[in-house]
Amino acid sequence: MAETENLELSLLCTETNVDDDEDKGMIVDKTPIPQMGFSQSESEEFIRELVEKEKQHLPSDDYIKRLRSGDLDLNVGRREALNWIWKACEEHQFGPLCFCLSMNYLDRFLSVHDLPSGKGWILQLLAVACLSLAAKIEETEVPMLIDLQVGDPQFVFEAKSVQRMELLVLNRLKWRLRAITPCSYIRYFLRKMNKCDQEPSNTLISRSLQVIASTTKGIDFMEFRPSEVAAAVALSVSGELHTVHFDNSPLFSLLQKVKTIHQTHESIFLIPNTHTYKAAFGSSISRKCQLWRCLNSLKMTHLCVYVCALTYSLHTHV
Repeated sequence: MAETENLELSLLCTETNVDDDEDKGMIVDKTPIPQMGFSQSESEEFIRELVEKEKQHLPSDDYIKRLRSGDLDLNVGRREALNWIWKACEEHQFGPLCFCLSMNYLDRFLSVHDLPSGKGWILQLLAVACLSLAAKIEETEVPMLIDLQVGDPQFVFEAKSVQRMELLVLNRLKWRLRAITPCSYIRYFLRKMNKCDQEPSNTLISRSLQVIASTTKGIDFMEFRPSEVAAAVALSVSGELHTVHFDNSPLFSLLQKVKTIHQTHESIFLIPNTHTYKAAFGSSISRKCQLWRCLNSLKMTHLCVYVCALTYSLHTHV
């Protein structure tokens, strides 16, 4: 405990000057994480284990309540951090998996650690640290920490400051960087949407990841588990309801919730106009969307409506 307190104090006392020294980086566990699903040879039992463990990789239960309750500092801070991470991923052409991991780390950290108020630079430092950790896990080429800080940030942090924050994040997350996200299930669910259980096309996977990354921007999606979001995204991007064979699947009951989507209609999806991963995806968000309605539980209705709105809006090219 004393170690963590000393670490926090050192962060608060750190000057935020630009450091031109080489970024030596941190040693991070680079064990491959199940971010893109599994081969057909892997067992249903492995999928079941992921579902059982996914709650360990989510923000604390009261986090979404705090965001919805009007915690201004938390809401504004998260939005600013998200926007910067999104732009940085676009600038460096990082993939959607990196963005999703960055936001997973950021939300989990903010849910268990209260940052001091009135110190906006700390949240910006946190965003840089989360992106740096995610990039080290997911990307093959990671820029030096000074180069990672793109755009026109109010503060520019030296490498040692970012590394201290990385260590604080790692401690708060209990070193659980192999996060289970919707990306972990998407290939599995896309295969289940195919009658022949064939591997999904790269186009379908890319579109699915695009939608998953966009769900991270809205706090409403936090009430759903990663497996639920992945199931809804897979169903949505498939374009139509296929006859799926889930009888022997451990996620049969979950898929039954979203399988009943049957009717489409047009509406306005409340997403602010913003630039997207143009470099990575070549798509933009349109406010005019096509929504799908679910006849099952209200909770799954909301999820499927949101996901299908994103799916069809992101299909509009620049």
